[in-house]
Amino acid sequence: MTETPRATPDVVTGSIRLLAEQGWEATTVDRLAQAAGISRATFFRKYGSKEDIVFADHAANLERLEQLLARSGAAPGADPAVALREGVLLVFRHHLDHRERALARNALLRQVPQLRDRELITSHRYERVLQRYLRSALPETPARATLATALSAAAVAVHNAYLRGWLRAPDTDPSAELAAQTERLARALVAGFGHPGAAPAGEPTAARARPAVVVTVLDPAADTEQVLASVRDALR
Repeated sequence: MTETPRATPDVVTGSIRLLAEQGWEATTVDRLAQAAGISRATFFRKYGSKEDIVFADHAANLERLEQLLARSGAAPGADPAVALREGVLLVFRHHLDHRERALARNALLRQVPQLRDRELITSHRYERVLQRYLRSALPETPARATLATALSAAAVAVHNAYLRGWLRAPDTDPSAELAAQTERLARALVAGFGHPGAAPAGEPTAARARPAVVVTVLDPAADTEQVLASVRDALR
């Protein structure tokens, strides 16, 4: 896929807002170029098509993500869970730092179903960047490729869920919660695959290798002893 040229923030945001307000079909490239104060030929040369400019900032954002992960991978004793957390946070903060653009793009995507395919392709590109990093950063075991695939997909899914929540309530800032949940997810998945480096520093090695167990308590009145007894009965 051809990379989208980088556009200046004002032109990108203004163009997306114009497309959302005036309608996808009704807004021509000539109108976008006029609003940007440039010729039609210059608009095409710098920004490409209408679809290209809607996602123009992601090319630069993907590059920043790759650079962050490369720095992390080169650091001695780097923790993949921490690097994944910081990578997801970098992408999420980009939307929060460009609030008007993110809201305008979300409004446009809700109006134009055909743009959702491009959005999905963009998500897959972030996923592939994370997956490439994890394939080299995770402990070298037969399950590494599978874990990298699962973890990168899960991290992008969690990011997108938090992004949708923020778009519904843009005056909030769930960055800290997203960061904590992403790192927790990474450590749980790595531990589930039996990698000893999954737990935070200071936790005994034996505990790191324990399988993840999820217990759902259906009786809110049950006390700790009752829950433990039920678990013991289930394991017999």
